[in-house]
Amino acid sequence: MKQKCPYSMIKGAHGELMKNPLFRSFIQDEESWRCYLDVINDNDNEALNRLNQLFHMFYAEIRFIAYVSRLVHYTAINYDRKRRLNSMRYPLTLDQPVKESGDSWVDLMAGAPIYTSNEVEQQFLSYSLFRAYKRLTTKQKEVLTLYYREGATDTEIANDSGVSQQAVSRRRKRALQKLREVVKEGIR
Repeated sequence: MKQKCPYSMIKGAHGELMKNPLFRSFIQDEESWRCYLDVINDNDNEALNRLNQLFHMFYAEIRFIAYVSRLVHYTAINYDRKRRLNSMRYPLTLDQPVKESGDSWVDLMAGAPIYTSNEVEQQFLSYSLFRAYKRLTTKQKEVLTLYYREGATDTEIANDSGVSQQAVSRRRKRALQKLREVVKEGIR
């Protein structure tokens, strides 16, 4: 049966202790209360040592809880500060309103084409460049796609294709030369 601490029992010098909220919280525990009563009634050193030990454990727990609470508080403040600083440093300029209309840049660009295809042929804006690309061999197209689109090195392409790195380099250079020739013809 849990026994409540009757504060009215404690008088005199011990009555001042009851004004301390930390001590009041400490003796709310049944074991702490019994140990405190043993110290008051018996004036036993063993009970006093036990009470000190219980209070030290209780106080260490209170200090740890306070530490964690402050840590969470200041971590939240720092996180919020970093988030606000980052949002101020990199604002979404496309979301800003345009003049008096109130529309954003994103709204105005809604009709713009978005290229989502992985096919290289569908992403050429110049018809002459598209024609030049169509004239390339399959191996040259593959090397250009892997090198420029996928970011693979000549050595990686060579390992995947089963040819030498020099052969991949020659294919890429020859393909670029063919593209340059067709574009120069279209300019003249």
